Amino acid sequence: MIRPNRIAAVALALLLASCGLGSQEGGEGGVIRNPIVAATVNGRPIYVEDVRAHAVARGWLQETEDLDANSDAFYLALEELIEVRLFSMEAEARGLDREAAVRRQLENARERVLANAIYEELDQRAVDPEAVERLYRENASRLGQGEEVHLRHIQFETREAADAAKRRLDQGERFEVLAFELSTERDTAPDGGDLGFSALGDVTPAVREGAANASVGDVFGPVQLPTGWNLFRLEDRRAVGIPSLETLRPRIVEWLRYQEISRLHERLAREVRIERLREPEESAQPGEDETGAPPDAAGREPPPRPAPDLASPPGQEPPPFPFPGAQPQPPTNQEPADSEQQ
Repeated sequence: MIRPNRIAAVALALLLASCGLGSQEGGEGGVIRNPIVAATVNGRPIYVEDVRAHAVARGWLQETEDLDANSDAFYLALEELIEVRLFSMEAEARGLDREAAVRRQLENARERVLANAIYEELDQRAVDPEAVERLYRENASRLGQGEEVHLRHIQFETREAADAAKRRLDQGERFEVLAFELSTERDTAPDGGDLGFSALGDVTPAVREGAANASVGDVFGPVQLPTGWNLFRLEDRRAVGIPSLETLRPRIVEWLRYQEISRLHERLAREVRIERLREPEESAQPGEDETGAPPDAAGREPPPRPAPDLASPPGQEPPPFPFPGAQPQPPTNQEPADSEQQ
């Protein structure tokens, strides 16, 4: 039996499992065939793929693992799905599915599952080998070399603190010592603020400009970043060749996925009327929370995302362009004619 304090976890896991895999896919056009039934409850089937998805969502099985029907993971996941099915049927029998609050939650879950289906479709475009190779060829063929920079940094909460540290550096104090002593970013502070080598095209524009104009050994900043005010020292720079297609493939896929999601979001936002309780201020920075955080939200962990494949919120910084030294072409708003436009 599912204990009451586990009901919320089970409900979340069910939503993470996308609420309806339940069959094996194959053939042209993603035709569903040969669903394998793990159990039935009053004749309503629970499919093996539903059990597997639930086991993965609950952390009992890795995404790449096969599900053994004799394993504990299979038994536990199936028993939980049976229990949820029993409670769901009882809720319907009591008419709870007709209550306004429950109907709203069901509709919210339905919308998230449908939105996830769109994200999965966009993912298929992003991982398309021809699209990945085309972007690689277009950029690798016109780029001879890229550049990497080796940086150290010291992070501060305020501009005043950064300016004070800059004066101490100008007086001859060692950068590494001040990083260890003062930096609020404690992951790198023990190493003197060492950030290692990064492609120049991967760093933020403000840091890129400072590094491009600095000589090795120079300190530049303060630079304001979302994490605070930062001083940087350029340790080294080096020219590098374009990495291989396989090395860049994950970053190319990430970039293509962002482009697909952004293009679709822009088109849909133009075609519908959106009215918000609170409209964003014109001066708001991209990526800021339009609704604002409650006063007591400081330190509170954000709630878990309702589905694993949901995209980043509109306005979030795009991923770095996969090719150092190159500038991405402006995305076109034209989309291929497919099912989402029909």
